[in-house]
Amino acid sequence: MSALLAGLTLLIIGDSHVTFKDSLLSVLPDEFSRQGAKVVTYGVCSSTAADWVVPNPNNGCGAAERIGDAPIGAPNMKPASPPPISDLVAKWHPNVVMVILGDTMAAYGQASVSKDWVDEQVKTLTYAIGKTACIWVGPTWGQFSPRYGKTDQRATEMATFLKGEVTPCTYVDGTALLKQGSVNTIDGIHATPESYKVWGNAIVQATLPELEKLKDAPPATGQ
Repeated sequence: MSALLAGLTLLIIGDSHVTFKDSLLSVLPDEFSRQGAKVVTYGVCSSTAADWVVPNPNNGCGAAERIGDAPIGAPNMKPASPPPISDLVAKWHPNVVMVILGDTMAAYGQASVSKDWVDEQVKTLTYAIGKTACIWVGPTWGQFSPRYGKTDQRATEMATFLKGEVTPCTYVDGTALLKQGSVNTIDGIHATPESYKVWGNAIVQATLPELEKLKDAPPATGQ
């Protein structure tokens, strides 16, 4: 284990990309724990940003909690609301919150993205995160499938729009981390285990410098 992030408590929240085994739920906690951080991860499939502030049950597509690099069990497949971010911050006192969200708000398969709605979603969450430092990881590339209708054009549009929305969070553009066309998926959105490893490792490399700086910052106590 490296001591690079020793003393850092990192809270990771997100959608289905951090809900299942062999997704970012496997890659990110394992690697950040190896770097010495205390990592707590919560994933709720299909969740949008405001769902982490105002409880909104999903359709039972999966929810997970992982403490550190503990073994990953089966997800909770009953309808579940994300735990409110204010409760998670109060419970774990993270130095940093890492948000993995974007795909669930990109209106794939629809004619356009409601940017006013996305703005409200994002601002609701960033306001609730308050004074705690945060890093927001936006969506990366997928593959078109009729099931979800994700296109490179819409992924680019969403990634670009989020960049101007997530302040004061530091933004990590998922489409800038990987080469267009390089992500293999099982259904158009969710990557194969190998592509999740590549994406996860790219996120780690992109965020390590920021996390190293933040490890000495005192955990925030509220707004």
